[in-house]
Amino acid sequence: MAETSLSSVFIMLSVITHVSREENGGPGRVARCGEHMAADESANYNLLSRIVGGTSTNKGEHPWIASLKRDGRHFCGGTVISDRYIVTAAHCVLDKNILNNTRVSVGVHDFGVKEYSEKSFPIKAVYKHPNFSSNKPFNYDIAILELVGRIKFDQNIQAACLPNPDDVFPAGSLCVALGWGRLIENGRLPLRLQQVTLPLIDYRRCLSIMETVDRRLVFETVVCGGFPEGGKDACQGDSGGPFLCQRSHGRWVLVGVTSWGLGCARNWKNNLLQPPERRGSPGVFTDIQKLLNWLGGNLNQGQRDYKRFLPYPVVQCSAEDGFLKGTEGNILLPEGSRKYYSNNEKCVWTINVPTGMHILLVFDYFNVEWDYSCDLDYLAIYSALGRLIGKFCGDAAPRPLLITDTSIILKFISDFQEYKTGFSLSYQAVEPDFYPDSDCGSVAVIFEEGEIQSMNHPGEYSSLAHCQWVIHGPKFHVIQITFLVFEVEPSDDCIFDKLVIYHDLEGTMIAGKFCGFSLPEPILSVSSVMQVIFTSDHTANYIGFRAVISFVPSSSNINPGLPLQGNNQPRNSQDAMEDFDEVCGVSPVLPRFNHHSIASAEEAMPNSWPWHVSINFGNKHVCNGAIVSETFVLTSANCVAGRDAFHIIGLVAAGLHDLDSSINAQKQPVRKVFIHPEYNPSSRDNDVALILLAEPFQYNSYVQPICLPDGYSKLEPSDLCVVSGWNLNEDLSTKLQQLEVPVLLHDVCKRYYGGITDRMFCGGTIAGEDNATCAEQSGAPLVRPSDTGIYTVFGIVSWGVGCSKNPKPGVYSSVASFVQWIWETIHSVEQSMDTYTGPHLPLISPDHLHKLSQSKARQPDNPPFNGSNSSEDVYVACKDVLSLQSPGEIKLVVGGQDSPEGARCQLIFQAPKDHFILLNFKQLNVSCDRYTLEIYEGEPSNKTYKAQVTEEKIPIIVKSTGPAVTIEANGKAQESKLQLWLSYSFHTQN
Repeated sequence: MAETSLSSVFIMLSVITHVSREENGGPGRVARCGEHMAADESANYNLLSRIVGGTSTNKGEHPWIASLKRDGRHFCGGTVISDRYIVTAAHCVLDKNILNNTRVSVGVHDFGVKEYSEKSFPIKAVYKHPNFSSNKPFNYDIAILELVGRIKFDQNIQAACLPNPDDVFPAGSLCVALGWGRLIENGRLPLRLQQVTLPLIDYRRCLSIMETVDRRLVFETVVCGGFPEGGKDACQGDSGGPFLCQRSHGRWVLVGVTSWGLGCARNWKNNLLQPPERRGSPGVFTDIQKLLNWLGGNLNQGQRDYKRFLPYPVVQCSAEDGFLKGTEGNILLPEGSRKYYSNNEKCVWTINVPTGMHILLVFDYFNVEWDYSCDLDYLAIYSALGRLIGKFCGDAAPRPLLITDTSIILKFISDFQEYKTGFSLSYQAVEPDFYPDSDCGSVAVIFEEGEIQSMNHPGEYSSLAHCQWVIHGPKFHVIQITFLVFEVEPSDDCIFDKLVIYHDLEGTMIAGKFCGFSLPEPILSVSSVMQVIFTSDHTANYIGFRAVISFVPSSSNINPGLPLQGNNQPRNSQDAMEDFDEVCGVSPVLPRFNHHSIASAEEAMPNSWPWHVSINFGNKHVCNGAIVSETFVLTSANCVAGRDAFHIIGLVAAGLHDLDSSINAQKQPVRKVFIHPEYNPSSRDNDVALILLAEPFQYNSYVQPICLPDGYSKLEPSDLCVVSGWNLNEDLSTKLQQLEVPVLLHDVCKRYYGGITDRMFCGGTIAGEDNATCAEQSGAPLVRPSDTGIYTVFGIVSWGVGCSKNPKPGVYSSVASFVQWIWETIHSVEQSMDTYTGPHLPLISPDHLHKLSQSKARQPDNPPFNGSNSSEDVYVACKDVLSLQSPGEIKLVVGGQDSPEGARCQLIFQAPKDHFILLNFKQLNVSCDRYTLEIYEGEPSNKTYKAQVTEEKIPIIVKSTGPAVTIEANGKAQESKLQLWLSYSFHTQN
């Protein structure tokens, strides 16, 4: 059952468009298929039918493309929009004998080979727009082809979406035209489907450009795309094909049908300076959005049998819409005896309540076709000024919605493919509260600056609360939330009561999660929308929070975002990152700089540097690194050199933002370390190393690789790069930080340091200012974005002189100097691993356990074990899994000073599958009777109580029934201390 929740269905509208065109002598343009078709020879303009300056597509990349073939030869393109209908250009279907001599092929990609995915259909009917005229072929150039039979969708055949009336695709949006048209003007035809990316052009600008071609031309139903300098365009053979744009959630939308263009990929920037015969034009596409009413009416004609059980004809709205006034009322869709709403519904209600009142919407039931982005059938709610408040679909009724305004607009839209039973809601005018508090029974939608607070503040908030605020700032502003009071039940990872702030309405980009008594730092949004959710459990209530909402003008340096890439692939949800194995340097959460300071670091946007990793030695963060492949991490050689047990007890953690939290983290043990063979620890020359992981990382929204520089990339002096790390400022920060770093001239670098080689460079501020890239930051990546926003690692922090005393620029190893060694190392290992079938190296070995004392933590003040060597006794934080090599023994000390609540420790023993574990407890000393040591079968997430160990029971042997055992030690006072000595062994089950 699909569920509707505000966090998943509040969708910000974003727009993308598609276009297509054709040239004389060819039928149509593409958006998955295309060829040319003869135009009106009385005109001197060519209908486009090809792709110029594009690239070949991969099979299945655009499964909605169709090819119109006459006598087996492609002449125009088309777009699959349902299992029965194809959209193409009207000028492609002027042949009166088209029903007999033309077939439509779908699932086709390469005309040069026989493709078993190709399916061919005869045409049952053709619906040309009635206003289309071959004498004026630039207006209403659209037609619908109804097929004989139905298309069976699969990975090679899918339908493209039609635009919604609310879709907005602004000028500059990058869209894709498709086709098999000519590769250059009057050139050859390709065999494989081609695609080209073109920016949308403002409608008025397009009209002014077309006036330079012929002032007699009329373009009422067109959308234009292209580059003023030319070079990329559709061409002959592309007519009728699709021009596609992506919505923000990744769905491809048919924005246009390839129609017309003057020449192919000509420069039209200075048309008036060119003779008429050399002038060019943008690509001209039929604007689908302007013709939705005509499309909907004709698509419904063939669906009477599909809805044969409905006793009523298709209508525009199956309810009475319009203006609604008063203090309360109801909206029901559909009305009367109708059980289902219709396809192609377009209903609009405007609700007005008295001045000074707010509007409360309560949903009685809700059943609307579900889509993860609510782009098919949906109910959208807007403010009086047109700001989107919420967008709903699915079959679960949304929560009550409290809107701090006196007027709202509700729009219900349905497409032509599926319908449900609709919805029922009531509205009521309510008195506004002094603070816009949701009262945990509704969602407060806020458009003004002011304050929000938890319920009952300054009294204690209620149990089992679920409060929600959605904040919309003005255009070109971001939202700042500044906390005045904050007291929420504290817990590890805020698992009980918590306040969560999101950068988006879908709830996928977390700006922060807070609990406890510390006042959070001000939170700044990345756009003009933000969502705040407060929840509590059934115990321990406090006074909650109070915060100020303010709107801040957006910085002109804030990156507006990258164009969407891939096949229906959104960029900011974890599910959307499944195919990121072949992508590098792309941040799913766009980095943002609030201060734009090169002198002081600031906290990074969570998950905005997904390649940055924490390298741990003995359960402690010691340096940094960058993911370059699923199994390799790039770092500095000085980070791993000299650590004899690193390949045994080293751990690499990816996906982290807060070192104190394991949310979204992937932790992998180390299999092997590769230090550059010419590394000089004295001069730090060739200071790079690669870490081979025991298991590969799984790429997702939080873990991704960084790009390595190619032979054409070069770092220039004054380039502004970014270095990230947890200790960019003088004190170690648990939150990942970022710092903008200018690259310095090589001669300037040599003035600060001796021994600078060509394999090094300097970056940072001048002397006299703080510099963050000192020794503690070793291995941190320095990256630079390309013009398209793809990041490449150019430097690895190597060394520097003090963060605060006598500051100098940081010294970086130049990654470009080591790319060949990096790739050769990775390639040789991957080849050897193809035949490797042995076990992974253990995380901890008893033979190396005594070495932990120097790197893992401090020694206890007094030797804890009688007759033992204190150098082998290890002070352990006991928070992580110990995957051990059998047999062995452990000696550890746990002290209550680790936590204000007393001493806590947890060890998890993990044997191979089909094994059991023997634990031999040899010695146990506790400092007070308030200490417990308990043994559980299984891992912490699925454990069952087994036994309790006391000093009186020692020595004792405990046998497990399965391959995992958890030991938990818990002291109730800070002065408590535990000293434990045990041996262990793994045994196969009989």
